[in-house]
Parts: sequence; C-alpha cells; structure tokens
Amino acid sequence: MKLRLILLLSWLCIVAFAQDVGNQQAVLSNARQAYYSLQDQGLASFRCDLTPNWDAVLADEWKSNPAGADTALKTLNQLRFTVSVLANKTTITHNELSGENAKMQEALSQIYSGMQQMTEGFFDTWRLFAWDSPFPAVNSDYRLEDAGASYRLIYKEGAANVVTVMGKDFVIRDLAVSTPQFDSALRLAFARTHKGAFLLNKYGAVYQTDKPEETTKLAVAMDYQVVEGFYLPQNLSLSGSYGTSPFAIQLVFSGCQVGKK
Repeated sequence: MKLRLILLLSWLCIVAFAQDVGNQQAVLSNARQAYYSLQDQGLASFRCDLTPNWDAVLADEWKSNPAGADTALKTLNQLRFTVSVLANKTTITHNELSGENAKMQEALSQIYSGMQQMTEGFFDTWRLFAWDSPFPAVNSDYRLEDAGASYRLIYKEGAANVVTVMGKDFVIRDLAVSTPQFDSALRLAFARTHKGAFLLNKYGAVYQTDKPEETTKLAVAMDYQVVEGFYLPQNLSLSGSYGTSPFAIQLVFSGCQVGKK
C-alpha cells in the first residue's frame, strides 16, 4: 500500500543516521511523565451532553434551499445526545423523535449511527494521549533511537507495529500504526495544562485499508474545560473525508459529570 511504502522509505532514510539510546528507560520514563493522564489524576469515567452545530452542518443547504434547511434545523434541534466515556468504551445515547415519516426516520437513523461512529473514533484516538499514556510501559519491549533532533520509538502493540517520532522535548510529532487490516498516520500538536503537562489539542490523520474507497482523512481541533479538576473536551471540530465524501461538524460538550476512582 502507498502509505506503507512511504513509511518504509522514511524509515530507511532515518535508520542510517539513528543510533540506539543507551538510557532508553530513563528517557521513556521522562517522556511518560511529560503528558497529562486522566488515569493518573484519578478519573474513572465522565458523562457529557453533546450538542452538534447543526446550523454549520446545513451551510450548503442554507444556500441552495433555505426553506428546507429551516425545516431540517427545527427537527435537528430537538435531538439530544449524551456521551459516556470510560477507559475502554464510549457510548452515545439519544432521545427518540416521534411523529416523523418513514423518510425522516431513516435520515435520523443515519444521523444516530454517524454520531456514534464519529464520537467513538475521536475518543479512540484521544484516549491514547489524554487518558493513559501514548507510550509503552518503561519495562516493556521497544527500541528507542536517537535521530539527532528527535527520538524514534519503535514497538508492537498486539498485532500493530507502532512508530513514534518525538522531539528531544518529548513532544510527539508523528505516530504511525500498521496492522494487516489498516495503516494510520497522525501528525500531532499539543497544548499545556496549567502545570505544564502536554495535552492533545490538534491532529491530522490518514487511515487506509486495502480498499481505497474506505480511506479516511481527518483534521481535528479541540479545546478543554476543567471539571472538578479534570481536563475534558469542551469544543471539538472535525473535518475531512471518507473516500470521496467530505464532512465537517462542530460539537460542544456541556453539563459534564465525572466519576472518580
């Protein structure tokens, strides 16, 4: 696959100049400590109301069919979503609208499914950087290479091959994951908490399978709110494409409640 070829060529370019880090456990331990971890802060779960910006979703419809957009917005504004997030699970619940015709019910069903898939996908990535740690355990099997201005961390996670590129300040720039079923490549950016820990706030991603029509590209940005001392998402912007179909949505998390260990 094209992405695997790019990753292989990048690896060949870097490996000629990279050398193993002698004190790799100390470096990895410091890297792990540099990142914010909800698990380390004592979070067990959280639950928030989830509100999409339907007006923005209907932007094209407002231009071509204002009356239809107005009708759709009145219906969409009646929807209520709640997201519940655990260390390894994301659940979306919603209310049911009654009195709608079969065509509208089908459209709503697609919205429910899309919200579930999109929200699960976001939290699957976000968890890696905010819930636990984006690095393997210090005493596990991995290889840490010094590539001059950066480190390269290479390890396996189950059936996945993982390559992480981070600066000497431990800021992760790139993360590539390859499995027999798919390849993914992420370009990352981080903000800092009030205590200076790194907290994911932007990323771009490409996910590929052996079916080009399933290629997904994402651009994600978020900011945070502090709820009972925990940093949780507040505003989330997602845009990109699935195959040849573009999408864009903005989400607001409010009324959040946390469960502590």
